[in-house]
Amino acid sequence: MQHPREHVPQDWAPYPRLGDAVRAYLRDADAAMEALSGVLDPTAVLAFTCERVTSAKPWGDALWQEVAVTDGRRLVLWHGDDEADDERPGSLMFSSSIRTIPLSAIVDQGLRNRFRTEPDGSRTMHAVMLYLSTQTPERSMTELTEANETRTVQYVETYRFSKSVTDGGLAQMQRLLQFGRALSHMTGLTGAVSTGLGSGLGSGGSR
Repeated sequence: MQHPREHVPQDWAPYPRLGDAVRAYLRDADAAMEALSGVLDPTAVLAFTCERVTSAKPWGDALWQEVAVTDGRRLVLWHGDDEADDERPGSLMFSSSIRTIPLSAIVDQGLRNRFRTEPDGSRTMHAVMLYLSTQTPERSMTELTEANETRTVQYVETYRFSKSVTDGGLAQMQRLLQFGRALSHMTGLTGAVSTGLGSGLGSGGSR
């Protein structure tokens, strides 16, 4: 079975520009940037985070890659995934997908920062975890109740991002914190726009 080319990932955290970070860290950087460039203005990127996870499959190691970006109006997610080719046994396929979610769809967000207490009483950052819950129209369903009335059931999707001392290190934890705070700040502004609160907040949220 033909496997994808080898790529030795470098730490993406020192790179402030999305393209530089993606090319340093991801194996399929060209595919990621082609997809992201189609929906994003590179100069409008406020914050981003990257991830890659290797897992064992019956046919060998598979690589899952992720880039999460915000431009102040949207959460843009790119995913790359190694897959088996069901139509051609012994062959592999690569899946590149992109999803764009308006920040107004974020209904809940949690940013958790864990610190380890050292013997001298000081604390060092140990892990950062970001949770996002979104609610969009296509994830709703109208159903009939027992009283022959209709009701709309909203389904929530949750996205999780994490970095730790053993997964990315200090610099990537700090970048995830930056990403989570940027999302929280801009979600507040877009929420003010959607509810019509204040002209000052409205102009900031719409960029």
